[in-house]
Amino acid sequence: MLRRLNLATEWDELTILGGSRAGEGTLLLLPQLSLALDIGRAHRSLTPMSTVCISHGHADHLGGLAYWASQRLLNSMAPGTLLVPGNIGDEVADLLRLHARLEGGKAYAVNLVPVGHGTRHHFRRDMNLEFFTTDHWVPTLGSRLVWTRRRLLPELRNSPSEDLAARRRRGQEITYEVASPLLAYGADTGPGIFAQAETLAAEVVLLECSFWNDDDLDRARRFSHLHLSDIVNAAPQLTCRHLVLLHLSRRNRIKDVEKIMAAELEPLFDGRLHHLIVDWE
Repeated sequence: MLRRLNLATEWDELTILGGSRAGEGTLLLLPQLSLALDIGRAHRSLTPMSTVCISHGHADHLGGLAYWASQRLLNSMAPGTLLVPGNIGDEVADLLRLHARLEGGKAYAVNLVPVGHGTRHHFRRDMNLEFFTTDHWVPTLGSRLVWTRRRLLPELRNSPSEDLAARRRRGQEITYEVASPLLAYGADTGPGIFAQAETLAAEVVLLECSFWNDDDLDRARRFSHLHLSDIVNAAPQLTCRHLVLLHLSRRNRIKDVEKIMAAELEPLFDGRLHHLIVDWE
């Protein structure tokens, strides 16, 4: 079973559906936006996602790729958009072609778009995706979901509608864009993520916390993952409304981690603390 979070935000109540375990699969779905941020497991809820991001090439973050592409083809759905780090774009394209051949040769309807640090992808009228590098041990991209909308220029707020319409006809700009970081996903990362103020400014921040035992700190550093101590040390600078933890190692039980979250982490945050950690069957 996937976990579901319904999070109050300035945009609306944002639903995140998914599950995460280090090495076994991270699947993060935003069904209201038809958007997936990593697809490490096959699940029927993945199929309707028309835009899919892959943060890096590890199997626990792209293991559901062929299932997603195959199911969309089987159900005669419109071509999906696949946003992939440019350094693995050719390999992912080869993987899709291989799976298509294994299924009988008909190519999947997937538009593969290579992205990199600083890439901005406009995927709906009021939303952009922005990508940034993390400090994982292989090249990895995190992603930011930025909500954009138009606001009337302050000096025109008391203007009559006839005047505003006339200004539009003359080609004058009467609005300005407001961009708000709604959600940020750090993917697999070491503590370098905490130097990215723009990422941490999002209303909803999704961070891995793979290791929780004191004697696992060296392991976390060796494989460029976050340790519980990193979250504790960063707590004073985290101003997000919601912090969602992911990617727990199999070295820890979920019930034990939930107790630590309640006793040690929740008192450190002004916002709300959540997790999307599951035991995959």
